[in-house]
Order: sequence, then C-alpha cells, then structure tokens
Amino acid sequence: MSGYDSLGLNEEHGRRIDALKRSQDTFERNTEYALSDLKSKLSDIEDTVERLEDHERSAMRRFDTLEAELQEAKETAEARSDELEESITATETGLERLTTRVSALERHLRQAEGAVVVDLDVDREGKLRGLGLAVEEGIAAEEALLSAHQRNVLQIRITHYQQARQALAGHRSTVRDAAAVLASTPAGDPRRKKAEQAFTKAAAEAQKGQERIGRLAESARSAQAELVADNALRAKSAAVIEAGQRAHTQLRVRLRSRLSDALTGTDLLPVWFTTALGPMAPPRRAEEWMETALDVLAYRVTYQVTDPVLALGSAPAASQAPRRAARFNELKRDLRDWG
Repeated sequence: MSGYDSLGLNEEHGRRIDALKRSQDTFERNTEYALSDLKSKLSDIEDTVERLEDHERSAMRRFDTLEAELQEAKETAEARSDELEESITATETGLERLTTRVSALERHLRQAEGAVVVDLDVDREGKLRGLGLAVEEGIAAEEALLSAHQRNVLQIRITHYQQARQALAGHRSTVRDAAAVLASTPAGDPRRKKAEQAFTKAAAEAQKGQERIGRLAESARSAQAELVADNALRAKSAAVIEAGQRAHTQLRVRLRSRLSDALTGTDLLPVWFTTALGPMAPPRRAEEWMETALDVLAYRVTYQVTDPVLALGSAPAASQAPRRAARFNELKRDLRDWG
C-alpha cells in the first residue's frame, strides 16, 4: 500500500500530486535562477554607477583644473595687455619727442644760411594748372551724365512698356481667333465651349493690359526722352571727358616725378607738406601715402593754393565752388591718416 492509499487517495490523485510537486520544484528552481540573475545584473548596475560616479568626480577635478588654467591664462593675457599698452604709450611718447626734435632741427636748418626749400607749387608757364583744369572739366562733364544704374532703371521702364504691348497684342490675337471660331460654328459644336472660355479670359486680360499700358506709356516716353538726351550729351562731352582722362595721367606723371626728386634730394620739403604728410612715406603704406601726396599737389596747382602752412589752404565756399569744396573735404579726411 502506497502512502497515498493510507490517506484514502487513489493512484490518479497521487500522480497529480507528484506532478504538482515537480512543477513546484521547477518553479522554485527557476525563481532562484531568476533571482540570482537579477542580483548579478543589479551588481553590474551598481558597478557601472560607481564607475560613472568616479568619472564624474574625475571630470569635475579636470574641470576645476581647466578653470584654474583658464583664469591663469586670462590673468597672464591681461598682464601682457597692460605691458603692451605701456609699451605703446612709451613708443608714442618717444615718437612725439622725436617729432619735436625733428621739427626743431628742421626749423634750425631753415634758418641756416643757404638752406634751400623745394618749391613743389612752381608752375611758371601754367601747364600744370592747365592739366588740372582739364581734369576738373572732364570730371564735371562725366558727372553731368547719367550713371550706369540710372540708365538701367530708365531702360527697365521702357522694357516693361514694350512687354506690356506684346502681351496685349497676344491677348487681342486670342480674342480674334476665338471670335472667328464662335462665328463659324453652330450651337452645340464642341469647339464653341473652348472658344468661349478662351474669348472670355483673353478679353479680360486685354482689358487689364490696356489699362496697364496706359499707366506705363508716359513713364516709358519720359524714360526714352531722358536716354536720348543723355546719349546726345554723352556724344557732345566725349572729347572733354577723354581730354580730362589724358590730362589726369599726364599731371600725375609730372607731379610724381617732381615729388620723387624732392624726396630723394637734399633740399628741405615745404612746411605745408611736412605738416600734412610728414617728412617721408611710411614703409608699409608708401604707395598709399604717395597717392595722397599727389592728390594734394594736384589740388594746389589746380586751384593755385600757395599757403605756406596749410596744405589745402582755406576752405572754399560750397555755394560758390561746390566741386572744389567737395574735393577739399575729401582730401581733408584723407590727410587725417598722415598728419
């Protein structure tokens, strides 16, 4: 007799109980395995968290180090900046002293017996002034013409009018063609519907186009008149403009030669020149300095400025000589870089 028989259970009940016990054992084993795996993963997570915390602490230490290095670099840069400013100030002070000494030496030389000052304004036969006036006449003639931008704007106005006329002609042609179809086909013809639609649309567009042309016509006529007048003035002024351009080249060549001889010679430069431009060209901007000096020389010979101290002489009245006044102000701005 089995143990189950003593409990009053038959064999079938015993088998079921055994199966349940096996299932329970399997469940317990699986549960223990799952718990063990979970503990292992939890341990891995804890290790990962600890490593991340270590990395964070290391990163914070590195950040603190970088912040300290940055602060040190900033302080060093500020200290060097202060040193540089002091050096620049000392250099400027030394330059001012040197300039004062050069000016004193120059005055001494000018007072010395036999000292010769170059006359950069000399123009005995008036040829240089003639070239300068030709340059001014050419510039004035060119300024009286329309600029390329102004001509383009006028041409666009004309083009818009022409395009509007072409579009209107196209709409009217469509209206005529559609009307011909409507006149030649009976009711119910499949072509009539398409022709009716084309007629209605083209007629409306033609009406709009006619109104647009009305607005553009006067603008186009005035634009055309301005272009014709400018073309006539351009043809009339061509010789004067070309002569001014040739005179500009000749004047610059002669003045450059005169100034080069003065700079390489032993005679003293005029006071007005050294006051406005200094005694010599700066090494790094020599050509720019030379061009400004030539501009000043050209201004003086053109307008017969002979002031011994002021490079440009007295300011001209803009109401009486607008072109000269504009040139005076332009050169005055240019000279700020050199004086």
